[in-house]
Amino acid sequence: MTSENYVSELTFPEYLREIRAKHPGLSELLDPERIETGAIEPYLKELNTLSWEFEDQDNGGRGLAWSQAQNSSNSRRGGMISLLERFSPGSALRVLDVLGGSGTIARLAATLGDNVPTIITADISNLMISSCRASGLPYIRQSAARSLFRDDSLDGVLIGYGTQLLSPQVRRLAVMEAHRTLKPGSPLVLHAFEAGQGAARFFEEVVHPYSRTGHPHEHLTREEISGHFANAGFADLRIHEMDDSFLVRGQTAEEAKSNALRHLYSAYDLCKISGEPDEIEARLAPLVEETLGPISVRREQEHYLAEVPRAALAAIGVK
Repeated sequence: MTSENYVSELTFPEYLREIRAKHPGLSELLDPERIETGAIEPYLKELNTLSWEFEDQDNGGRGLAWSQAQNSSNSRRGGMISLLERFSPGSALRVLDVLGGSGTIARLAATLGDNVPTIITADISNLMISSCRASGLPYIRQSAARSLFRDDSLDGVLIGYGTQLLSPQVRRLAVMEAHRTLKPGSPLVLHAFEAGQGAARFFEEVVHPYSRTGHPHEHLTREEISGHFANAGFADLRIHEMDDSFLVRGQTAEEAKSNALRHLYSAYDLCKISGEPDEIEARLAPLVEETLGPISVRREQEHYLAEVPRAALAAIGVK
């Protein structure tokens, strides 16, 4: 058996024992052939080679900054709820969040009542998925390109908030794996920041030059998305724009805008934007507004709400 760590301090056999005890509904969905020792050992070595960008700073990654920012903020609540609404209601349904990071969407779903599908968080990063595990949520560390789930086992698949990080080849494989693992009649929802539009420009003109890791990734086009869905065998494809703005609160209008800029700085680990902490907001604000658009602030009951505009694409296809 493999002795290399799979998630946190757990080996893969230890992980299986843990989820059988804590999340039996998840363990029943895994494909025995894909998780046997001879298959999982090389798979784990591949994960550890590929996951560096969202591991901790010791590995050159920005995963800690992203995880901490998401765990402490509801800034993307509106966009995440919009994606969750694409799936049929029902707590017995199980939806795989392929690029789930530290479990942000799963934590939100758990607060929305009893008629929301159970979200299983998947991610390639040990650091990110360990944070999800610490929250007590169903989790699995796996590649988007090679799922460990059985054929025809899932009620829904979400590929979101990170599709731009996948290579064109992995994007194709991720959509094919979604089709393989979905039950007939179930949906794949794919979230993407469209190439050439404001959110993609923010990654290219702000995240790439100023973050710890850079952002040397190509964003998706509508034509690419349509091609991947068609080639995998999905039917009834619909692609539409969705509001995916950041919303950040403050006690005053000035504090709300400051908090929004600080949130973006922390979430994307924009450590290269300035060596002087007092200059960060002044340097970041025009870059945000040139790419995403003007930051607006409005009164909301006893607080102020700063909105950083951002649009995304949501593509839905049915197996």
